[in-house]
Amino acid sequence: MQKKILIFSEAFGSGHTKAAEALAHSISIQEPSVHTEIIEIGKKLHPITSNLIFRTYMQMITRCPYVWKKIYRNLSQQMQATPSWLQLLIYQLFHRNIERVLEQSKPDLVICTHPFISSSLSRLKKMGYPVNMCTVITDFHAHLVWIQHEVDLYMVSSDDVRRQLIDSGISKHRIAVTGIPVHSNYWSRESKLDVRNTLNLKNIPTVLVMGGGEGLGGIKQIAHSLIKWKERIQLFICTGYNDSLKVSLERNKQFQHPNIKIVGFVDIIDKLLDASDLLITKPGGLTCFEALSKGVPMLIYQPIPGHEEYNCNHLVKLNLALRIHHWKEVDDWIEKLLCFPESFDQFYKHIEQFQQKMNPLAGAKAIMDLLFHHEVTEISYEKRRGIHV
Repeated sequence: MQKKILIFSEAFGSGHTKAAEALAHSISIQEPSVHTEIIEIGKKLHPITSNLIFRTYMQMITRCPYVWKKIYRNLSQQMQATPSWLQLLIYQLFHRNIERVLEQSKPDLVICTHPFISSSLSRLKKMGYPVNMCTVITDFHAHLVWIQHEVDLYMVSSDDVRRQLIDSGISKHRIAVTGIPVHSNYWSRESKLDVRNTLNLKNIPTVLVMGGGEGLGGIKQIAHSLIKWKERIQLFICTGYNDSLKVSLERNKQFQHPNIKIVGFVDIIDKLLDASDLLITKPGGLTCFEALSKGVPMLIYQPIPGHEEYNCNHLVKLNLALRIHHWKEVDDWIEKLLCFPESFDQFYKHIEQFQQKMNPLAGAKAIMDLLFHHEVTEISYEKRRGIHV
């Protein structure tokens, strides 16, 4: 009988769903007979609530970032795993009736790429609802909301995250260091010159500026700081879904220059990384792993308080990226790019060492091992209906 995997994501930014898509793709390469389905489950079950909470979160991190930072750190420091009250709150807000989706799909395995889903499924499992589950941590840090003792397999980005889970009581046998899933388009780097020709770009030093799907990370400040270099570098600015930012930059005459390209959300980030010499970005887990896979040095600017600060600290500690605290620092690095390119050799060296440890199919292999060799729960889906949640 054909095995079926259900991958649950959330529409909170684009990274979690992109990771889900990348993982589904690698599974199809590793074992084509396995059927996978991706669902942004909160959006499907309770779209109004999910959208409202996401917008509230966005307002908080942009207008009151230190409030969010305090909430994030206080939760993380007080406990080692998600408390029951928080699991219940997440379930009631986002995932009421998720068991109906499971009963309709009858998956052999459920993979979660967002901590909220992992929390809700763990709550159901704790109460006797049988589900085999894998959780993919899409950051370089394991906040307590990720930590659930009911998870059968954790896929993590690094040895540091593995140690954090072990310290929180997760058995080392249930953790696989696989990296963050990225699409096969990122598994190798194409010729910089060929890609630039394909994209009709000049063969000059190229800087890519991104702020995730929502166009955050101080893109506007960085873009304005780079204008003075527009005769000597090629500038590609990706504003994501932030249409107002895209329009405001396009209308500014200073940005109307043949060496400056401004785009919204695009599906050719792999090509843009191939064409780039430097990436300036906020440190979303997936974006950073894509850049590392392509071997592009990163300057990190304005990380979101909480998980992105931890991502930033991890990357800086390993000399895989450099954090800039003020947009004026960009000038120093552009000058180095143009006049002293050997300044980036330290980053290339450490990125290459990082790449040597990467196996892009490690995640799919770990999942296949769980799917085909794990002891599958024998309780039928019909028996789940009697469980009060």
